[in-house]
Amino acid sequence: MTEPAYANDNYIATVRDPHELLGIFAAAEDLPTLPEVVVRLQAVVNDPYSSARDVAAIMKDDPAISTKVLKMVNSVFYAPTCGEEITQLQPAIARLGFVTVVNIALSTSVFKAFLRIKKPLFDRHEFWRHCICVGITTSILHDYCRDSIDQRITRDMAHLSGIVHDMGKILFERYAYEEFHQALKSAQAEDIPSLKEEARFIGMGHDEAGAWLANHWKLGREIQSVVRWHHDPLSCPDAELQPLIKLVHLADYICHDQNLGDSGNPSASYDYRVRDELNLTPEKINEVADIVLNEAENSEILLSLAE
Repeated sequence: MTEPAYANDNYIATVRDPHELLGIFAAAEDLPTLPEVVVRLQAVVNDPYSSARDVAAIMKDDPAISTKVLKMVNSVFYAPTCGEEITQLQPAIARLGFVTVVNIALSTSVFKAFLRIKKPLFDRHEFWRHCICVGITTSILHDYCRDSIDQRITRDMAHLSGIVHDMGKILFERYAYEEFHQALKSAQAEDIPSLKEEARFIGMGHDEAGAWLANHWKLGREIQSVVRWHHDPLSCPDAELQPLIKLVHLADYICHDQNLGDSGNPSASYDYRVRDELNLTPEKINEVADIVLNEAENSEILLSLAE
């Protein structure tokens, strides 16, 4: 194995074997798990006989998530037309919908699981903003491309997929800090995608690492596929899942292009074949970008969910 280094760097990164790195993840005693309440919520939501009362009963065990749901339901996204504040969980859940409630719990839990590192490589607030905005953009693209998509995709699934697409980076930040640091510095110096330098310095990209974590957390095949293939959607071996991945792929590019947050990637591009297969023109992508910029102004409420 080669050991790449730069003249101004004091640290020399040794590229690990990918299997060794996955073994380190799996053996980590402090590897975060999803909160029990999220696991129970997923099970209840998948039960067709569940009610808002059932969901509320589970959420009462987690005051933090309950508070986030109440904050969301009274935000500009969902505020009741009557103007009255919703203060009880059951009517909040009924208004938001089961899937949205689970998405709030799941997406915030994913990022809060890794917030304890003392010296983050990049601004966590801006990284979270990037993820939130990719979620917003994916849901907007979903509306634009609905007639061009064979896969059954809900707007909620599109939104959640965009939010968690980069979860592999927070895994690297915690368990491959020095190598990840070198990869980001090199990518910025060369103005190339960070994914390439991750493979060079770490032995795998954040897409592979994130897919491992999504599988470890049993997040479902749609999320696992998005996390694994969002940089190269046409390489996903399951063609049935490609449409959702394509939406996230383009959403990621749009947010980079519009400087909506910072994922640590200095160079972003998209596969033109993806744009064509979704029947999008450069003009339509610009239209989407304009809508996203307006929607992003309302992203502060979503950003607060990570606090």
